[in-house]
Parts: sequence; structure tokens; C-alpha cells
Amino acid sequence: MQNMKSPWDMVHAALDAVVDGYMPVIEGLENDGDEIEDSLFTEELTDTSKVSQRTYQLLNEVADFKRAAKPLTTVLDVLMGRIRMNSHLPGGGQNEEAVEDIRRFRDVHDHALQVNERIDDLRASLQNALEVNSIIVAERQNDDMKKISGWAAILVAPTVIGSIYGMNFDNMPELHWALGYPAALLLMVVTSVFLYVLFKKKDWM
Repeated sequence: MQNMKSPWDMVHAALDAVVDGYMPVIEGLENDGDEIEDSLFTEELTDTSKVSQRTYQLLNEVADFKRAAKPLTTVLDVLMGRIRMNSHLPGGGQNEEAVEDIRRFRDVHDHALQVNERIDDLRASLQNALEVNSIIVAERQNDDMKKISGWAAILVAPTVIGSIYGMNFDNMPELHWALGYPAALLLMVVTSVFLYVLFKKKDWM
């Protein structure tokens, strides 16, 4: 352990250790964020809620870490300001030790700013992941609605034809036509097949 020449050396060592301890934390959070982004396009529809839940949990962890890390830059600004106030010598020069202290604290300050920037980037990335996940869920649900609507239309068409031919009006020419029944069945089949092919081309099936 290095010999501490002044109280500022102890303060610097403590704050430097704190900032160094932030690095593995932010790296772990970033790894979790990468896993969430990778899972966006691999999870099934039933697992999209899990992706949202994991993202919200990680956002909360990032917010907690941000609240812990952000004040450190202000503390370092205050410390450097006090050292700078006491760095002037009576003859008009500057205390070299004070200048060196400011340089070292500025280095810690820069590292703390980098941590905060990485936190902000991660939070923005997670918020984008939530938006992308919502879009993916909406698109998958829209595809399901298209399939349901397509099959409903296919089933409705024969029903409409059957209901028309089932009306008991005396002046309906098909009632006494020998081919009326097979023609009605054929029309139902042709209509259903036509709708199926049409929806298939439109990727509704």
C-alpha cells in the first residue's frame, strides 16, 4: 500500500477505488442488456412478457445504479474546487502538490463521467428494446388476427351461400333445378378455395 502524504491522498484513493468498483457493475449490466437485445428476435410470442419483465427489472437496476454513481461527479467537482482555492501561493504562484492533486482528482472525475455516460447509453438502449418488443408483439398479434380473419371469411362464404339457397321462396329458379344442390355445393367449395388462395398470397394464412 502506498504511503499517504496528505489527507487528499486518502480521499483520492478512496474515491478511485469506488469508481474502479463501478466498472464490473456497469459491465455486468451491459451484458444483461445485450442478452435482452439478443432475445428480442428469438423468443416466442408466449415469452415476450418475460422479455418485458426482464427489461423493466434491468431498467430499475440501472436507475438505482445511476442514483448511486451520479452524485460522485458533483463531489469531485467540489473537492477540486476547494483544492484549487488553496493552491495559490502568497507570491502569486501555485502549489505543485495541489496542482498534482487536482490532476489526479480530474482523472477520477473523467472515469466517473464515463460510467455515467455508459449508464445513460444502457438506459436508452433498454428503452429502445422495450419499444422494439412492443412492436414485435403487435406485429405477431396482427398476424394472428389476419389468420383468424381469413379463416372466418372462408367459413362465412359457404354459410352465406347456404343461407341464400335455404330460403323458401316460391319463385327461386334453383328450387326445381336438378343440378341446384350440387351446383350450390360446388360454388361453396370454389369460393372457399378462391378465398384461401387469395389470403395465402397476401400472407394471411
